[in-house]
Amino acid sequence: MILVLLAGGLWFGLAARRGVSVQFTPSVVPVAPSPTPSRSIDLTGWKLILPETGPTGDAASITPAVVFPPWLVRQPDGSLRFWAPVCGASTPNSEHPRTELNSLTNFTAGASGRRTLAASVAVSRVPAAGGEVIIGQIHGAENISSVPFVMLRYGAGQLWVVVRKGQSGSASDKFPLLGGVGLGGWFNYLISDNGDGTLTVAASLGVDGPRVTIPIPPPFLGATVRFQAGAYQQGDTYFGGCAGGDGALVTFAALQQTPDAR
Repeated sequence: MILVLLAGGLWFGLAARRGVSVQFTPSVVPVAPSPTPSRSIDLTGWKLILPETGPTGDAASITPAVVFPPWLVRQPDGSLRFWAPVCGASTPNSEHPRTELNSLTNFTAGASGRRTLAASVAVSRVPAAGGEVIIGQIHGAENISSVPFVMLRYGAGQLWVVVRKGQSGSASDKFPLLGGVGLGGWFNYLISDNGDGTLTVAASLGVDGPRVTIPIPPPFLGATVRFQAGAYQQGDTYFGGCAGGDGALVTFAALQQTPDAR
């Protein structure tokens, strides 16, 4: 076991990265040039969750977030590439490894003023078995840190949002946003807690696109939550995903939470 001090945060890792089987093949589907001007995404205000085993036996994390190849790689144009294998360490109460940024700033759902997560994204690989990846969330924090709330999902060229109805059980509402989004194609998304008891989720392939606004379900109104973004793959290992290096590959050309966490 090694102990590393990274950008002011402690991270425990396995010297040989034992228990993680990965074949990193990012060239399966090329990503078109970034649609935004060349600039680096700021990692200030985020924690990075990794598909590697940490000291507790669950997924390791780095606070504050830093680039960490092969899982999180900064591209020459400043974009960030997230690689999440099907096989790897996962967080408690999840079966799926992820490479994901968790906001260090919590807020009260429906009562903290307008809070937004905006991104420009290209998904260039999805798990062979399952075929879906979650690329943005409003997630429970503090005493409900294991509870997902709003999940933006991509699969089979489709983008949709799932909103949980309660803090337990599986009841949820599903709202379609985009179709015909091929692997490697860029699109934009916005997740907003409007601060008035409603949520808005929007997506576009260009300047404009569909927008869904709904009331925050009562069990989440007033709950402590946070934003998350990255590659939270939803595949499984039933068909040899470990041997084949299966997983999800997602590139962010822009990512910003507001109010700014700095």
